[in-house]
Amino acid sequence: MPVLKHEQTAKKLASLLEQGYGHGQGKNYKPFLDVIRVPSKGRVSRIKGWKTNRVHHFLTDSETRYFYLLEYGEFEGFQISDIREHYPLIEGMNEILPTLDEQLIKRLFNQKSGEPMVLVTTFLITLKNTNGDISYCARSVKDYRQLENSQIIERFEVMNRYWNFRGIDYGIITNREIPIVPAKNIEFIHSSYHLDEYGLREQEQVIYRDYLLKLIAESQDSTIKDIVYQFDSQLNTENGTGLLLYKHLLARKMLKVDMNKPIDLEQPCSEITIVDRGGSIDAFYEHVTSI
Repeated sequence: MPVLKHEQTAKKLASLLEQGYGHGQGKNYKPFLDVIRVPSKGRVSRIKGWKTNRVHHFLTDSETRYFYLLEYGEFEGFQISDIREHYPLIEGMNEILPTLDEQLIKRLFNQKSGEPMVLVTTFLITLKNTNGDISYCARSVKDYRQLENSQIIERFEVMNRYWNFRGIDYGIITNREIPIVPAKNIEFIHSSYHLDEYGLREQEQVIYRDYLLKLIAESQDSTIKDIVYQFDSQLNTENGTGLLLYKHLLARKMLKVDMNKPIDLEQPCSEITIVDRGGSIDAFYEHVTSI
């Protein structure tokens, strides 16, 4: 669990808050922890989000994979409108202190220096229902082996009480509960969501999308590998443009494949569903929505 404590003082915490860390929403949110200031034992990642259009910071593979699942899908039937990573438990913390026993209060202070420590929840997720009503849920992502540590369990208990006090659903996700194959599939297509970042103008994007969809619809016995090669050859585009468009169509859910299986370019077009652009798209998978 991220805990900002290294050489931390109340003065430094106040400075971080003044600089905007842990504040904002959407594109303007500034995570309390980032890969530049915080050392990590895991593999760090910086990923531009689909929903926020900002760069997100992750300190482990598990955090990154769970983020991918949130980006692509829904959350228990709700649309996800914002994802704030490494959210600090500061606002309202004083109000729950009277409910904590001495052992739990210890987890909020450095036992050597007596300086305060800030607990950080991995994700604060903004949800929106069909009526446009907003609600929230919070999730901590952790390696299952670290749940045997009593101090970590006590910190999670503080988090649980904090979020319950604020009326926000809270839970812990371990790496064992994150489906690897769907997460890797989303990672594979994630950077292809915005075609303008590849220098394609809006008119080109429309033409290219329609043409690739036409090729897939008319070539049911061909593989995707053959189709993207045919796309590049017929339109005389740079090599790889067809594959980029295919990944884009998957990311935008204009095409539907079984995301519980590794994306396979040898897959025949007959096994790929072309989704009506004007219809309701639900290309997610049952396991992820249950997390």
